[in-house]
Amino acid sequence: MNLDKLLAEFKETADRSLLRGMDDTTGLEERVRMNIEKKGKKRFRFIYPVSAALVAVALVIGFNPYLLQKESTTSTHTPKGTSAEPGTNQKPDPKAHPASDDQVIMGTVDEIIDVLRVGMTQDQIKAKISFPYTVVDNYGGSGDDGTEEYWGYSILAKEGYQRKEWTMIDTEALLKRDVGLAMLVGWKDKKLYWYTISYVQGKEVYLFKLNSNGTVTEDVVDVPQDGIQTPPATSIFDLKPGEEDRYYNYMYEKKDELLRGLSPIDIVRLYVRAVRDGQLEMQYALRIVDEGVNKPTLEQYLEGVKKDPARERSIWRGNKKMIEMGSKIWVEHTDDETIVWTEYKNKSHETTGYIMRQDDQGIWKVRWRP
Repeated sequence: MNLDKLLAEFKETADRSLLRGMDDTTGLEERVRMNIEKKGKKRFRFIYPVSAALVAVALVIGFNPYLLQKESTTSTHTPKGTSAEPGTNQKPDPKAHPASDDQVIMGTVDEIIDVLRVGMTQDQIKAKISFPYTVVDNYGGSGDDGTEEYWGYSILAKEGYQRKEWTMIDTEALLKRDVGLAMLVGWKDKKLYWYTISYVQGKEVYLFKLNSNGTVTEDVVDVPQDGIQTPPATSIFDLKPGEEDRYYNYMYEKKDELLRGLSPIDIVRLYVRAVRDGQLEMQYALRIVDEGVNKPTLEQYLEGVKKDPARERSIWRGNKKMIEMGSKIWVEHTDDETIVWTEYKNKSHETTGYIMRQDDQGIWKVRWRP
């Protein structure tokens, strides 16, 4: 397809998408043009109309600003459909209901994640999200976290579908494709405090959550078989009992003396766990900047996280991939760098690594790359 024609269609579609607040997509159009032209002979095949949000997410997904990627002479690929990253090889059926189409569902999820931010007002949400909602009265009143009000959205639902209650994920309806995705929004002081999206891909149901601090989680919903849930798999990043105590002590106290004597690998294990748990202040404390580089204040860092949920989703996915697929950790010392590398099972992903630095007290930290 001619590039100019493709971009014109993209811009027109973006204006019709959920992102009604994005009045001018010209700047994003130019970024996409430059990105495509840099690909040379590589071509993009759009099966469905692509919105501005979906293209924007495509530009950042998979990018983790704190991870290195080790060069490899062998070609590798990321298998789709893993619990680390939802995906499908489903072929689209133009006559099928949208709830039956994984690509439509995933595209809608991506758009919502790119639009919503912690702290948005109810009027701002209404201006950007066109789906109808229900005020949820039977969610148990005010939540323990301070949530005061709940809105429920049944999105890409078949005619006649009605959500009976919102305290549990409606996995049966999702798997039967009576509804493509469901969103529950928690409000505090009439501002978005958190939200969840439960959605279906293939034969699995996923749950995405944007937390009140801007971090995210996204995982397969474990549907108990005969009342028994699947136990979590072991990982090379698991902490031992004594390390668990140190983790929680450092989480609450942030005293670097607790890290004295730990190896670079020990620090990375603590950091990976902090990312998994959404412990932003601990992540901040475990990072170090190079000399001459200004480290943002904790307040600046925390506010920055809330502004970019797509980036946080990418970080979560990369971290989860390391936990689930990592098979080996080792340290490489060069003349200039100390790097903790992670190798993946079956060579399924490129080897990734964290650059480490020692502070003036000899304590290892994760390098904060500007």
